[in-house]
Amino acid sequence: MFQQMKRGIDELGRAMLIFALALSLIGMLVSGTVGWLRIVFSLLSGALLVLMVIRMMSKDFNKRYQENMKYLTYETAVKDWFRRTFRAKRTGAKSGTTRAKGAQKNPTWSEMKQYKYLICPQCAQRLRVPRGKGRIRVTCTNCGNVFETRS
Repeated sequence: MFQQMKRGIDELGRAMLIFALALSLIGMLVSGTVGWLRIVFSLLSGALLVLMVIRMMSKDFNKRYQENMKYLTYETAVKDWFRRTFRAKRTGAKSGTTRAKGAQKNPTWSEMKQYKYLICPQCAQRLRVPRGKGRIRVTCTNCGNVFETRS
């Protein structure tokens, strides 16, 4: 049913390793200020490393596969949320070529004072609305999604 996984580190194990190393570094940085905090961070990072090794050596491949798939589902959801929230939709224009019709450039400081730039929650299109108009209803020019926001 499931493709048999080889023993070793998968995406969840890699994330656990990175998080354990980050906890260790934070523990080293705060060790001079609060002594007990270093112990807490060391115990947490050690527990993560032990759990990662146990997962790597486990023979229950289906269970590890399910854990990894669940982790990847959460990771994908978080990445998609960041893409929708913080990235403007890319147009078809390539860098170094002329800008496609309707493609948006980066706003100048004077434009930032006059306009507020929003991201459409549905298609990630960057939208520009005038500042200081209060609560307004915005219609996305790309997908037609209507949402309310403050300007």
